Amino acid sequence: MNGNVSSSRERVLVALVLLLAVFLRLYQLDTIPPGLTHDEAATGYFVTSVYEGARAYIQAPYGYANEAFTMYSGALFMALMGPTDLALRVHSAFFGVLMILFGYLWTRKAFNVPVALGAAALTAVSFWPISTARFALNPQPAPALFTGAVWFLWLALFSDKPPRSRWWAWLLFALFLGGSLWTYEVARATAAATGAFVVFVALTDRTRTRQQIAWLIGALALGLALGAPHVLNPDAWQRSATLATTLRALLNGDFRPLLTTTLEALGTLTWQGDPFLTYNVPGRPIFDPLMGLMFYGGLIVCACRWRRPAYTLTLLWIAAGLLPSMIVGAWNSTLHSMGMQWVVFVPPAIFAREIGDWLKRRYQVWGPRLVWIGFAILVFLSGALSFRDYFLQWGQWPEVRAAYFQNMAAITSYLDRGSFSTAAISAPFPDLPHDPLIANLRVHRNDLALRWFDAQRAIVFPNTTSSLLIAPSNASIHPYLAERLNLQMMERVYTRADDIDPYFDVFTWEPLATFESLVEEAMPGSLPDMPVNFGAVALEAFVLPENVTPGETITLVTLWRILDPTMLEPVSPQNYGYSVAIFVHLLDADHTIVSQEDRLDAPAWNWQAGDAFAQIHQMATPAGLSPGQYNLRLGLYTMPDMRPLPAFINAQAVGDYILLSPVKIITSE
Repeated sequence: MNGNVSSSRERVLVALVLLLAVFLRLYQLDTIPPGLTHDEAATGYFVTSVYEGARAYIQAPYGYANEAFTMYSGALFMALMGPTDLALRVHSAFFGVLMILFGYLWTRKAFNVPVALGAAALTAVSFWPISTARFALNPQPAPALFTGAVWFLWLALFSDKPPRSRWWAWLLFALFLGGSLWTYEVARATAAATGAFVVFVALTDRTRTRQQIAWLIGALALGLALGAPHVLNPDAWQRSATLATTLRALLNGDFRPLLTTTLEALGTLTWQGDPFLTYNVPGRPIFDPLMGLMFYGGLIVCACRWRRPAYTLTLLWIAAGLLPSMIVGAWNSTLHSMGMQWVVFVPPAIFAREIGDWLKRRYQVWGPRLVWIGFAILVFLSGALSFRDYFLQWGQWPEVRAAYFQNMAAITSYLDRGSFSTAAISAPFPDLPHDPLIANLRVHRNDLALRWFDAQRAIVFPNTTSSLLIAPSNASIHPYLAERLNLQMMERVYTRADDIDPYFDVFTWEPLATFESLVEEAMPGSLPDMPVNFGAVALEAFVLPENVTPGETITLVTLWRILDPTMLEPVSPQNYGYSVAIFVHLLDADHTIVSQEDRLDAPAWNWQAGDAFAQIHQMATPAGLSPGQYNLRLGLYTMPDMRPLPAFINAQAVGDYILLSPVKIITSE
């Protein structure tokens, strides 16, 4: 161990490394990645809720963000910068740099200054830690907190001073360990490495153990106790339980899936990395070939010196950090392996020091200098490759821009600059927790009312005389609706020529007048006892073809007025808001369902009393369907409980569905 006071040169080098890390984590942070994934938007939803005064709930719909530490730490950054996506990205960048600082301090204490500087520089410029520190996701605090816990443990355990004089280090170890357990699931694996390391110290250093056993056990117990309320809650394991299919296979006696995922995880180090485009250049491993050889060389050194605590902890830490990916495989290992994100860059620096020491014994001072100059060149080349791969390639690929919904990012920027008060937005994912949560983080106008739908099958008519309507290229307006909405094109806004979804159209229109004209046009094909009241909404009219040939698609257009969305209560805990589907069944003479479609593309979470919407159902008829008259049954139900909404005609209950005009199946001429 090296306990010398830092020299001025060391301080300068550490400052340069940290500044480089800050630059690579903040450079073009508002444009690369170009928008938000739905996972990031969901994280922002929970962080924003805490920022606005709600408490952090462990249980969350669909297994999304349920890590309380990130909710509170992210809310702090929102308090400093505002409730924006940029605040979440800066939050991740902060913890990415903090991990390097804590890692440097621990490595300096556990090994020496050159190893610490080498590992810090390599972490600062490597693709993996750069990319994860720029995502607006849950995991980033986990490796920083655990690395801080290791540093404080080292300060407390390997001090020549009495344990009582280091009470503050023991306390901070417990706090950081407990805090890490309230973050991403990977911290639970690295916490297990801490327990294994404590056992190792107890077996190999009995003198130290006798002197500090009470403090060691007490601090470890306090850290685990602080994390226990989260770790012992089954809801905190939602995603872990869904991903651990290999363990379930192993329990059933099939070890092959686990063997496959283990080999994949080991391959992510130097052979074949995470294939998930959203988080990585597909297949890019953590190390390039030369740095990978140095990594394996460092592991061999650690294995040969396993009796020394620093080397053993390095091995245990890497093994525990890799464990989640060994269970799941290479897919999404960018996040699943984050527990080892600092320590995995220590072995190359250890190996460089070993080569330097070996040369020093033969060539005196010039040997180590040449080694560290060579290592610095390798770090520089790694940084250059990382910059190219991340900023000039991955961040510019059309597929990556699509994965980060660059079109929605452009739409929200457009909305944020405008002066209009109402905008109807077509989106391919209009339901929560998807595109609308992206807008929540990127649109900062309190005077703007938004309506969401997928215009490929539906249109929402805001309760206003005039509005904007925005339709991106990947959610264009259905031809039947486009011909009848009387839209006035304002402009077509292009993002980038090579984008998969390269533009969005901006229209002005008159929603109320347009809906009334659609109802008037549809009335001849509607039942005489319209509207049909379903409590929350009323069916005012529909359009239906009279004759259809077998194999042809039946297109049904229904027109609805929103009455009182609160009639849908209660909201299922599995949903972010009201969720409803409209079912349409084609019935034969025996009331058997011949064809059906259940959908709603004007999502109920966004229903506002006084608004209206049109919904299009399309049902394919079987090619061999017999000619004759077929009934159409229509109703609504809430999801996921499948609770039907009762129908009323003239204030009289008629059941939980209605029959529309019959459809005649005729033979083609």
